Amino acid sequence: MHCIKCKKTIPDGSAYCMYCGKSQTAKPKRRARKRPQGSGTIRKDERNKSRPWIAVSPSNKYGRSRVYLGAFATYKDAQDAIEKYTREGRPELYGATLADVYKLWSETHYRNVSQSAVSLYTSMWKRFADLASIKMEDVKTAHFQEIVDNATSKSAADTIKALASMLCRYAMQNDLISKNYAEFVKIPKFDKKEKITFTPSQISTLWEHADDKRVQVILFMIYTGLRIGELAKLTAQDCHLDDGYIICGEKTDAGRNRIVPLPPGVPELSDWLKQWAETAKKKTLVGYCTQRIRDDLFYPALLDLGMIEVTGRTTSGFSFPDKHHLTPHSCRHTFASMCAAAGMQPEQLQKIIGHANYQTTADIYIHNDLDTLKQAMSKIKR
Repeated sequence: MHCIKCKKTIPDGSAYCMYCGKSQTAKPKRRARKRPQGSGTIRKDERNKSRPWIAVSPSNKYGRSRVYLGAFATYKDAQDAIEKYTREGRPELYGATLADVYKLWSETHYRNVSQSAVSLYTSMWKRFADLASIKMEDVKTAHFQEIVDNATSKSAADTIKALASMLCRYAMQNDLISKNYAEFVKIPKFDKKEKITFTPSQISTLWEHADDKRVQVILFMIYTGLRIGELAKLTAQDCHLDDGYIICGEKTDAGRNRIVPLPPGVPELSDWLKQWAETAKKKTLVGYCTQRIRDDLFYPALLDLGMIEVTGRTTSGFSFPDKHHLTPHSCRHTFASMCAAAGMQPEQLQKIIGHANYQTTADIYIHNDLDTLKQAMSKIKR
């Protein structure tokens, strides 16, 4: 026989080599370390030379099957992967996609914000469609930057970045990532667009067709400055016609539950509110949601009056040949322009219109009561 180490010939049956002293009895293979029950599995794949250690998670209380955690170069790396998986308060998040994170984040966040904020973020989330199935840990700044770069306005870009940042913070809180990659996104420079308002001639045309409820809705927004969503939610309980004002609002703390006096120089507004209340089939006076006011009242009326052009209509709304056209928000800009032209004080306008960015002196030292606001509103005439 030959020595298993030095390969020299030695007598058959020798326990040791007479030349090098090597024991000729092969040592038994070391038994694999047995892990405690319920602590996951680590096994070695001899075929994978660079990453032979396979880690599999333990089963968990969420009823999910065991999860393959990956192949690792060392036993310790595999052990660390299992420990990271199990020490998280939510092991079901291991390997979570961006869509998984959005779902879990929204379940909590949407309970604490206004419905308008929910609608805004839900709409913006659609722009993340191409990233939804990517693991959260693989989503980087460049992914978010591409979405922001495709935004058509600064407000949209800001909202996209804000949503991405909130998702990243949620992922960080659950140890899915260690860095908020959305914070490094750069907002592109957008050319400031001129605000489209209704011209005096267009307003005059609207008054000529004021027997049409669709037109009444447009004029009501022009002479009160209400957002389309605020008008959609207006109820009879919000209208205090004997005292000449309505209560409405959404979006910001400054805008919610604010008093909007009805201009006494436009008595038709009160008449329309009474008519809408008498014919209302729902709790709300207009009886339409925001989308239907836009697509079934606002744009069809302007189209019939020749104030806009459209290239078609789909289930998602109208399409226009030019992005620079009248929109429901144009009513709000028109109202602000009319108030400024009539000499209304900026702080009074901000109170009525419900903006949060008051100047410090206007917000702290000037306290407009209802009579003062009604007097300011009396400057608005047909």
